[in-house]
Amino acid sequence: MKNRWSLSRQIFALAFVNLILLLTVFVVFARVQYRIDLRSFLFAPARDRLEEVATDVSLELQQLPKERRTDLMARYAASYGVSFFLFENEGTQVAGPPIDLPARVIRELRGPDRGPGSRRPPPPGDDPPPPPPGQGRGRGQLFGRGSPQVFQVSAGEMFWAGVRIPIEEDDRENPRRGTLILAAKSFYGTPLFFDFKRWVVALTAMLTIFLVCWLPFIRSMTKTLARITRAAEQIGQGHFEQHLPDGRRDELGQLSGAINKMAAQLEGFVKGQKRFLGDIAHELCAPIARMQFGLGILEQKAEEGQLAAVEDVQEEMRQMSGLVSELLSFSKAGMESKNRVLVPVDIVEVARMATEREASPHSDIRLEAQGTVVALADREYLLRSIGNLIRNAVRYAGTAGPITVAVRRSMNQALIVVSDCGPGLPPEELDRVFTPFYRLEASRNREQGGVGLGLAIVKSCVEGCRGEVSCRNREPSGLEVEIRLNAA
Repeated sequence: MKNRWSLSRQIFALAFVNLILLLTVFVVFARVQYRIDLRSFLFAPARDRLEEVATDVSLELQQLPKERRTDLMARYAASYGVSFFLFENEGTQVAGPPIDLPARVIRELRGPDRGPGSRRPPPPGDDPPPPPPGQGRGRGQLFGRGSPQVFQVSAGEMFWAGVRIPIEEDDRENPRRGTLILAAKSFYGTPLFFDFKRWVVALTAMLTIFLVCWLPFIRSMTKTLARITRAAEQIGQGHFEQHLPDGRRDELGQLSGAINKMAAQLEGFVKGQKRFLGDIAHELCAPIARMQFGLGILEQKAEEGQLAAVEDVQEEMRQMSGLVSELLSFSKAGMESKNRVLVPVDIVEVARMATEREASPHSDIRLEAQGTVVALADREYLLRSIGNLIRNAVRYAGTAGPITVAVRRSMNQALIVVSDCGPGLPPEELDRVFTPFYRLEASRNREQGGVGLGLAIVKSCVEGCRGEVSCRNREPSGLEVEIRLNAA
């Protein structure tokens, strides 16, 4: 079963979890060691924006009469999407729509002043000298040398923020202090409090850095592993000429080099085995021929009671001769396949020749083809492959129904499909039928077992034509073998 989580996804997930854990440890450390509140950290940019808005409100309050203050609060509320209120520090509302403040907001409102009365003069030296007569305070002089006091409270379903500002009256040298209070339904849903665009930019930058650091590494590793996997699959199918680039200086490069060495050794072993089988078969041809010649002479001189024994020996010699012939064919197909020159071949004509050659009075062989299908192949190899497939189907399913040889073209490939109506094969055996000397256990007998080289020869011949061969069971019953060649 294919893993739903690929290696690249696992590495990405591990790196992301590692990043989250590091951020969590950093936040916990900052909170424990330096008493830094995460919410205060999020509120810090909003504090700067609130100070700017409060400065603007204070400057406009200096120029407006008291009856226009509520209109000023309404205008700012419409501009920023939050509610604006102006209170004196003892809790008396100065401007804005009437409202009853929550208890927590009132405590924050009164807390710094410690009781009623907001005309308490600032400590000596905190404020600059008063401006000359006829001039108001500027933006930089409004709050003196320090920053205005800002508080934030979550009460009920609302988020509240307050900024201490001076409320200008007749006494400009000792202005009355007040608090500008802002209320919104949510901290994160209000741009004045939480500017998500800046966070999106920051997160995008972090993600970009994360991808730039990890993506090349992951792509390089997974690409190399995918190449190694494909090469291993090809080697498992007998294509030992696969060569992996071993330029990497890490463990994957060492693995590629080890696979290249393994493929070279396997190719040498397989070639040696096929050459050994071919040499043995070739050496056995002469003695088998002499033995058959001698059995022929013995049959002529044997008495009536000895003919049955002579015929049994002749049958054994015929089987041995067939085995040697199959071994020669298998060895020849395996040793010469890479040196064959492929030419355009009319597959329909070759399939017709194979069906006529393998025709039997006890089997129904049908050829299904439309028009002409031409592929790059070796005519001899292709004829032998189709013939072996038809002969195999006749042997195991000749009486179960018609045997069909279908030839067609699909995109840039030519397909040859030989199907029968027999019992098929167990699913676990489908990948083993092209192995040399493979036979089902139930078929190991003289009449039907064969020598187990027919489909192995088919595989060698098809690979010699630079094609692929596979088999699968049909529904409801039967076996189907498919040959794929490059169309010409």
